[in-house]
Parts: sequence; structure tokens; C-alpha cells
Amino acid sequence: MKKLDLYIGKTVILGILISSSGLIGLLSVLTFLEELGDLSEKYDALSALKYIVYSIPRIFYETLPYATLLGCLSGLGLLANSSQLVVMRSFGMSTWEITWSAAKPALVIVLLGLFLGETALPKFEKNARVIKESGLEEDITPSSGFWFKEDKTYIRLGKVFSDGRLRDINLIEEKNGKVVKTVWAEKATYDYLQAKWSLFNVKTTKIGYQTEGEIQESIDWETGITPSQLNTEILVDPSRMSIRELQQKISFLKKEGLEFGQFELGLWTKIFQPLASLALVLVGVSFIFGPLRQTNIGTRLVAGITFSICFKFLQDFFGPASLVFNFSPLIAAGLPILVSVILGWHLLRKAG
Repeated sequence: MKKLDLYIGKTVILGILISSSGLIGLLSVLTFLEELGDLSEKYDALSALKYIVYSIPRIFYETLPYATLLGCLSGLGLLANSSQLVVMRSFGMSTWEITWSAAKPALVIVLLGLFLGETALPKFEKNARVIKESGLEEDITPSSGFWFKEDKTYIRLGKVFSDGRLRDINLIEEKNGKVVKTVWAEKATYDYLQAKWSLFNVKTTKIGYQTEGEIQESIDWETGITPSQLNTEILVDPSRMSIRELQQKISFLKKEGLEFGQFELGLWTKIFQPLASLALVLVGVSFIFGPLRQTNIGTRLVAGITFSICFKFLQDFFGPASLVFNFSPLIAAGLPILVSVILGWHLLRKAG
């Protein structure tokens, strides 16, 4: 029985790796073709190619659940077509034992994907976005500038550059709901050795019974944010941050009384990603023993791709809906997985 378990595992893991490689290759080519429309003097074809290379960890991570589904369908489908699954069941292996044999190698790849998502993905994604945004524009800032809050100070950065330079900085300090001090600086630089910011050409205005103004050539700026954190905040989508970064961001936003729903959705999506992969493995196995038992490999792959698209649609629908209609991101992230588990369990139970 152990040999059969290993044989099923090898077949499934090979199918997952081939499916993942195919998805990465296809999406990389499509992304590169899309990037060709943005080419300019600074953002040339070589820069676009670098952007694609740095995007590969993201593509691998985001397509992993669908690769596990397609890998199970193709791997177990080959065993089904050659009647090997029938022989295995005649030796006493139940459908649930075969399901577990298929799930174990998928779990290994899923854990590898989780490790990648926590370590390499945020860094590679940030580097990819820096390459693209710096090529298209001199700075990486949104058109309206970048706003954030620290304690009682609201901060607006007019322009943020990936190398740690800032321009058009506004600091607005409030007390008891009233603005008591504003600071404007033409530019700012970060000293990596001393880990501190310096503001230049600074105009400070204190607002009280009398308004007082002061102009200084340079001052130190006490803030906890670093250039690396700014790059991550601006360029990396919450769903592509690490769990640790998301937890820190949510904690900070809660402390400041700011909206954190988008980051909470990203957190639960990241936490549930391994479960999504295993749920799709269950669906893949149930398809083999259920409605796709007598079909060829092409039909199985089409069915897998169709279900993957439906699964992705549910994720993309419930995620934004949770932010608009104010229901728990936990439900939004978990509902598509729950639907997949119920469907897979039902089909396997019918198959016996």
C-alpha cells in the first residue's frame, strides 16, 4: 500500500509541476506582450523583461491553487485512463485514501508556496514595481500624493522616489481636533547610516492665538517610516505582502483609528491560500471519480480551467464586496473555499 501511495504522489506532483510551469510560461508571455504597450525611452524591452523575471514568484504563488487542481486532474486522469485507479481500488484502496495520497504531495508544494509568499514574494514584487514605475515616471507616487498618519500628525508626500528621496512634504499636526502646526519642506533625504530623515528648505507655521512662521535651511524629521517601507506601502498590493507585514499594518491602522479592511482581506486571503489549494485538490479528485471518470485528458483540463475561473470569480467578487457591504473579510476569503470543499466532498461521497 505504501508503494501505491508513493506512486500516486509522484504522479500528482509531476502533474502539478508541469501545470505550474505551463501557467507561469503562459502568463509571463501575456504579461510581457502587455508591457510592450508601455515601452518608452526609459522603460525599454530589457526593463520590461526584468519586470517579468521579478514577477515570476508572484505568478507562481497566485496560480498555485489552480496548478494543484490541473495537476490532480491530469495526473490522476492518466491513472484512470490506464485503469490503474480501478486496480488500486480492487487492492482495497478507498477513494478517500487515494484522495489523501494525492493531497500529500500537493501539501508539500503548497507549503513551499507559503514560504515563498512570506519571504521572496514581497521583495521581488517591490523590485518589479520599482523597475516599472521608475521607468514610466521619475517617481513612484500616486497622482494625488501619498498620505499617512503618525500619532497626531497627518503626512502628505508629494513625490516619493525609490532611492529614498522625497519632495513636497507636508506635515499637519493636530491637537483636540484643531490644527496647531504645519510644516512644509521642499525635499527630504534619508541617511541610511544614522537611520534618520532630514528635511530641507523648511517652512514651519505654528497656529494659536497668534500665527508664527519660521524658515529653516534643514531640520531632522522624527518618523518611524523608512524608504523601504514607503516602497512597500506604495507599490505592493496587500494581497502580496507577507502575513507579518499585514499584521503590523493592521495593528498600526487600528491604533490610529484608520480603515484597515483592505489589509485584513489580504491577510485572510494569504492565510487561507494553502486551504484553497487543498480544497481544489479535493475537487480535482472528486471529478476523476465522479463526472469526469470516462472522459479524456483534454476534457478534464477544460473542466479544471473552467472551475478555476469560477473559483477566481468568486474570490474577486466576495473580496471587494466585503469592503463595500462591510461584512467580514474572513467570510469573503473563506466562502469560495467552503463551496469547493462541499462540492468535492459531495461528489466523492456519491462515488463511494
